[in-house]
Amino acid sequence: MGRELTRRYSSLFDKKDIRSLPQLLKSSLQFAHGVYKSGKISELASFVVWEAMHQLRLFARSQYMTFSSGEPLTLSKGKVSSDEFTQKVIDLFSSRQLKATPSAHKWKLMTIDENGDIWGCLYPNDNKLYKSTDQGKSIVFVSRFAEKIKSIYLSKQQTLFVCTKGAVFKRDFKSEDGNEPFKKCLELSTPESFFRHNNEMTETPEGLLIIGEYGNVWENGSWRKIAYLYFSHDGGTNWQRSDFLIRQGINKHVHIIRYCETLKRLVLADGDNKKKVWLSTTLEESRLHEVGGWQPLNRTHIQMGGYISSAEVDGMLYLGTDYQGGTNFMVTTKDGKHFDKQIVPDPYRRSPIDNMGQRASKRGNEVWANLPYSTPRTKCLLMFTRDGGKSWERLFSYNGATHKVWLLSSANGIADQLFFSVENLKTAERAVYQITD
Repeated sequence: MGRELTRRYSSLFDKKDIRSLPQLLKSSLQFAHGVYKSGKISELASFVVWEAMHQLRLFARSQYMTFSSGEPLTLSKGKVSSDEFTQKVIDLFSSRQLKATPSAHKWKLMTIDENGDIWGCLYPNDNKLYKSTDQGKSIVFVSRFAEKIKSIYLSKQQTLFVCTKGAVFKRDFKSEDGNEPFKKCLELSTPESFFRHNNEMTETPEGLLIIGEYGNVWENGSWRKIAYLYFSHDGGTNWQRSDFLIRQGINKHVHIIRYCETLKRLVLADGDNKKKVWLSTTLEESRLHEVGGWQPLNRTHIQMGGYISSAEVDGMLYLGTDYQGGTNFMVTTKDGKHFDKQIVPDPYRRSPIDNMGQRASKRGNEVWANLPYSTPRTKCLLMFTRDGGKSWERLFSYNGATHKVWLLSSANGIADQLFFSVENLKTAERAVYQITD
């Protein structure tokens, strides 16, 4: 009990899925016990308030996200590897003034550097690192790791960091020695830990590297506390660990650490019980190790925290919430003081905004968002905006039990290409697409 509560008991928030009063009472009691054990009482209170306001229509219509008139492609039983499906995808993206090209390789995740070169791993053998210098048309093997690659980050000094479960490896590609191996530079606090791709490694203008630790480690009836931050001022050779979040009562892990160009500050989001969001008050490493170097933006849960993803485009920071089974929001700010909140409408409202990306387009910079979880009565969604969130284009609508759509690419800046995958979970078919103008 206490593990993945909102996923296991999401039907309690779905009035159409209530079958009988005895079953409802039993599930409610189990859920309440799990909430208490995992320290989620304040989160449950927020869930209840938001649900009541939604069901009673107390939220103003203007508070909900606006979708454009274009209908999304609904993923069904058809083969995602078929020519027919490929043509549907090409036509869909063409109608949104985008070009979707099937990838020659089954990328699992990647990072794109300032030259457009790709560093990534492939599905299903994702312990091998490859590089492409022609936008993914051809690939060259770089290195093999003992474990699956969980995330990749390329620093401004052209040092590549590869994270597997429990460890981070580095290699300096400025070196003329093309045979230089990856070296382990950091061991995380548990063998199950990693940093989340595209969300949990960042760099300040002064070159300070920061990693947040993520993992779901259940020990002796509770979550193991692994909400550590790691700092390196020498390009990733040596690291210092801070446990200030744990000392503030955070009972699980870190969701986001990001240097925000717009705010000139670091943005930090934690999980699981407190779900606070923090802004740094300094970029001085010694002060960032302690709570005095950070300003919490929400003191109570309902003031809005719980962020799991972020993006930054055109002077605006986007934050996506992590309220599986509840009500989710897209939150934006230009100054770190005033926040605009958009409620995700039904039937996608109950899915966290698990990952975001950005792409440079001739028609305006885009923000992409993936909502990949659903209950039996709700849907998942891949969407994007190119007008600062005033309206969102829906691309794929689907059931998370049968399909999986994933944003694969990351970049320190804003690349002009973006990759995503579509997978049929029943047949294990998987297709990867590259998005360009």
